[in-house]
Amino acid sequence: MQQRGPTMPDDETKRADAADTPAGRPSRRQAFGVMGLAVSAGVAGAALPAQGAPAGPMAVYHEPTPPPLEVPRGDLVDVLEYEGQARFVLGAARVAPILGSDRSVTDRITLRPRMNIPTRDLDLTSSLFGDAHFAPIIVGPMAGQKRFHPEGEVAMARGASAAQAAMVVSSEASVPLAAIAQAATTPLYLQVYAGSPRTKAVLAEAPAAKAVFVTVNTANGAGAPASARIDWAAVEAVVKATALPVIVKGITHPQEAKEAVARGAKGVVVSNWRGGSAAGLAGTLLLIEPVVQAVGGRVPVLADGSFRRGTDIIKALGFGAKGVLIGRPAMWGLAAYGAEGVQGVVEMLQTELARYMCMCGRPTLAAVDSSLVRVHAALSTMRTNHG
Repeated sequence: MQQRGPTMPDDETKRADAADTPAGRPSRRQAFGVMGLAVSAGVAGAALPAQGAPAGPMAVYHEPTPPPLEVPRGDLVDVLEYEGQARFVLGAARVAPILGSDRSVTDRITLRPRMNIPTRDLDLTSSLFGDAHFAPIIVGPMAGQKRFHPEGEVAMARGASAAQAAMVVSSEASVPLAAIAQAATTPLYLQVYAGSPRTKAVLAEAPAAKAVFVTVNTANGAGAPASARIDWAAVEAVVKATALPVIVKGITHPQEAKEAVARGAKGVVVSNWRGGSAAGLAGTLLLIEPVVQAVGGRVPVLADGSFRRGTDIIKALGFGAKGVLIGRPAMWGLAAYGAEGVQGVVEMLQTELARYMCMCGRPTLAAVDSSLVRVHAALSTMRTNHG
């Protein structure tokens, strides 16, 4: 695995507690310890009435629900805990747009571990759209990030760059692309919507970007064939309007992937997010392999949608994806901790991906294939089959 900058020391939690915990406020671990003592004392006191006191009904101890805690970043153990911290910082109303995920498909897929495979030379590096990437994880486009943090996309770019990850900037960003580009040291990509009247103006800023992701829209008419739902003329217009590689985001069907390549796309993103609407699909993982087969290696296939753990990412790679986009988890990190939170989320996913590549005996991305993933029946089917 490539050498990075200085690694975080083993006492990261201690340093984070000292730096991030306000004076007089216990750390989360200290708080848990105090709560445990309080619970023990309360139960003991309730169970043992004073000597000589009249017998009566035994008191029942009700453990109070602890209030939400502002947790030092170094205490978080997985990406999902960042969501809780974003809730704490933003409040219920402001955090609502970046909550939620659909894991109904993800959790039906497991990995096949393989031991005794040398992984000391573990390598997560990949090449996409002419750029070298430390790992196949890209921060995806999200609009109006100042709604969630005062620095918005500038802090997102700093955090992604600190984690050596590329970033896709939304055409509806709350900060000019030039300012975001100044904060970024890793590849920066631009996202536009097919058919949007603002596309030409947004593309005028494209010299700061290395590629253009065009999010395709759905058309009216639910009975139309899958390949007819996309405004391909609008996609082709984007391809003709820029010399940069164009990646079509919102592919859900093999025929759509073939059409995208025929229209000049240099990559596709399997995603059920289409210009503000979902395609009525439960998840994207099982859509990846048919799309990969359809493009036949002519362009790379990426995926997005509810990637929350390193295991999610290796599953996508196992089905043939060359990389993934992460969205909401990066926003949780931004909302709760700014640029450092973004860095923390991305690095946590990179670390988990590396760990599970080792556990599956796959020291390089080229070694990751469909033989390591196993798809299980849906829960309803399992209940039918097994009573």
